[in-house]
Amino acid sequence: PPIVHLSLGSTLNADDIKEGDDVYFECKVRANPPMRRLTWLHNDIVLLHNMSSRIIHSNQSLVLQKVTKQSAGIYRCSVVNSEGETVSNELHFRVQCKWFHQVLSADVNWDAPTCKNDKIMVVGASRGETIDVICQIESDPPAKSYKWKFNNSGETIDMEAERFASSNGTLSILKYTPIAELDYGSLSCWAANDVGTQVNPCVFQLVAAGKPLAVKNCTLTNQTSSSVEIYCLPGFDGGLPQHFLLELYTENSLIPRYNVTAFAEPYFFLDNLETDVIFRMVVFAVNSKGKSNGVVLEEITFRDAEKRTGKLFIYRKK
Repeated sequence: PPIVHLSLGSTLNADDIKEGDDVYFECKVRANPPMRRLTWLHNDIVLLHNMSSRIIHSNQSLVLQKVTKQSAGIYRCSVVNSEGETVSNELHFRVQCKWFHQVLSADVNWDAPTCKNDKIMVVGASRGETIDVICQIESDPPAKSYKWKFNNSGETIDMEAERFASSNGTLSILKYTPIAELDYGSLSCWAANDVGTQVNPCVFQLVAAGKPLAVKNCTLTNQTSSSVEIYCLPGFDGGLPQHFLLELYTENSLIPRYNVTAFAEPYFFLDNLETDVIFRMVVFAVNSKGKSNGVVLEEITFRDAEKRTGKLFIYRKK
């Protein structure tokens, strides 16, 4: 498998990154055969190339323009070649506040509240399901009050304070139950502290959602006497971001030998598997609502190259 190491750009000082700076990360790769795919992860979420959001993929570098406090977190890069997948070391990235207020002749970083995540967050719920929508903010001094609004294509509604299940200095939790189609739309949350009121709200897009549908058309490729690649096509994601899980069992076992997670697509590489052992593989799609039905590939047998006279695998898809 590839050898991968992630680092902050060599010209940057990790202790001097401020809001508004441009930064870049370098994913250094040694791979033979050459790599097929490089994926960037921020807090375990795939980070796609998006010029409008100032996220740029360039060869083996990731460029973030005009970073905010929400750009902070854990970054990793994942590299795949025909020998397997390697996920890099974790890089903990910090972004310092640019502006500060002078309080009592001392430099103190006091600001009006800001949203901990400045992206629009997708929240899924089925009709009649009560969910907790969590508004997390960064505030120093702590927030003293919150307000919530609901908006769809037809109206904007102030949410009653009694619907806030819990509030403190850094978060507010709204209980929400969609009943009809018009109950789906966007929810916005603002916080206020002694400095002022949050300028840009935390925004949640409420979508009709459920568990994802199962993957389909799973195939085994690049087979050897001890390894295999598995490709599937993703099904409907249930209205929410999904990832994929493969569990490997021996023939009569109920406990997985091991499991493999894929973030971007249902592609898996398995290696160091014994010959003449009957395996069963189960592939799931997973989102925040749960797992899809599993797609089962069973009666998979690896034959020793010296003994093999026919096909390398015998498998049946359930």
